[in-house]
Amino acid sequence: MAIAERTEPATPRKREEAREEGRVARSADINSAAVLLASLLLLRCAGPYIFEGLSAILRDSLVNLGQREIRVDTLPALATMYGSKFALLCLPVTLGAAAVGLTANVLQVGFRVTPRAMRLDLSRMDPLKGMARVVSWRAMVELAKAFLKVAVVGYFVYTFLKSECPALIDLADLPPAAMGGKLACLCWRLLLRGCVAMLIIGILDFMYQRFQFEQGMKMTKQEVKEEYKRIEGDPVTKGRIRQRQRELARRRMIQDVARSDVVVTNPTHIAVALMYESQKTSAPVVVAKGQRLLAEKIKAVAEANNVPIVENPPVARTLYKAVDVGQQIPEELYQAVAEILAYVYQLNEATGELRRRSRRQAA
Repeated sequence: MAIAERTEPATPRKREEAREEGRVARSADINSAAVLLASLLLLRCAGPYIFEGLSAILRDSLVNLGQREIRVDTLPALATMYGSKFALLCLPVTLGAAAVGLTANVLQVGFRVTPRAMRLDLSRMDPLKGMARVVSWRAMVELAKAFLKVAVVGYFVYTFLKSECPALIDLADLPPAAMGGKLACLCWRLLLRGCVAMLIIGILDFMYQRFQFEQGMKMTKQEVKEEYKRIEGDPVTKGRIRQRQRELARRRMIQDVARSDVVVTNPTHIAVALMYESQKTSAPVVVAKGQRLLAEKIKAVAEANNVPIVENPPVARTLYKAVDVGQQIPEELYQAVAEILAYVYQLNEATGELRRRSRRQAA
């Protein structure tokens, strides 16, 4: 049996399920490069402050340490004091790098907490499945990408060191202070070039991950149909439900004919039942309408409940086409319908029937 090709893009429902499971298109290389570049820039800006703080800690330890009594019980306090000072010095760089890493991740996949992806999955601890993942095609691709990354970054570092080789040789002739400044400048340029290379690699890797994710999310035509049925429901079942709803609506409509004031007919093809309750509505309301067999049914119910039937083909046709069941008649029909109702009321008075009383009895 031939295997159906996955040619259709993933449905929104499948994308949502994949996102809830933590399967999204993202590149860890972008996060790493962004965090490394942010840390380097923060160190560049906050370097003098951190260096001065570290110097103060070192001076304090060398000057005052000999004056303090160092015992086993005092070591935790000293370690806490110097450790807290060091942590405060590194805090700006740490928070800045964390913020950049979170921002890089949000820009790739958006911000959303997925508890399903954080649940413990014991199947991932299966050694057989682990070996299968190690020797899979995806693992081979990731290994090739790792070699490519090392080669690209190594090339950038090699070309930089080759171009700066004379400057490195001249460092031996400089005094210590000038040597430190020159060496720091060379390290800054080297690290900056490496971060830019890693960022470019990360962007290319994200594009590849996006393409691979879209290919893996594709569906067959049959899967799309089944997904539509699962979301929207089986068309056959929905058709039966709609048919049942129409039958119930028609039954209620026929029941409302017994409480109507008049039925306007075509006279044989169309029948429209009207009800006017001045306390509830500002104009008469169409409570039922139909044509052919349904029109005959409406007239039969009207005759059985002593509802007057008036033949007026123009008004009947206009009401049937322009007004839905449950809606009030439009203003352009006020005059024509008012004349029909006036005739009905006069007819009721002439025959001695109290339409209001019969309506209560029918209800």
